[in-house]
Amino acid sequence: MLSHKPTLNAALARSALDAAVEAAKASGLAMSVAVVDDGGYPLCLERMDGAGLLTAKVASEKARTSALLRAPSRALADRVAADPALLRLTDYLPMTGGLPIMAEGRCIGAIGVSGGTPEQDEQIGQAGIEALYSD
Repeated sequence: MLSHKPTLNAALARSALDAAVEAAKASGLAMSVAVVDDGGYPLCLERMDGAGLLTAKVASEKARTSALLRAPSRALADRVAADPALLRLTDYLPMTGGLPIMAEGRCIGAIGVSGGTPEQDEQIGQAGIEALYSD
């Protein structure tokens, strides 16, 4: 028997992104926000007016890292601080700001934010995720 697996579709991804962008605007921040599926593949990306050029790539990589690790990207950043050899995992970005999107106990994707402090990036990403559960 096949099991049911929850998925993050494009409409839900866009809802999370829109909520994160609104939270960034409300905080007076110009950021990039990316949402990926559970395999780390892009679903949507927005670089807000005034956000740095590199923030789009960084947000995407934070989201991808979080999706593939099934954990906040902060977890890898913390581990790298204790074990710098982990930097050899070149397919991952050990920076705070990527958060997994969970449903029914499974990671269905992730959101990544770049453009603020690490704490601001996580707060804005969390606002995007919370919007998915408020409906």
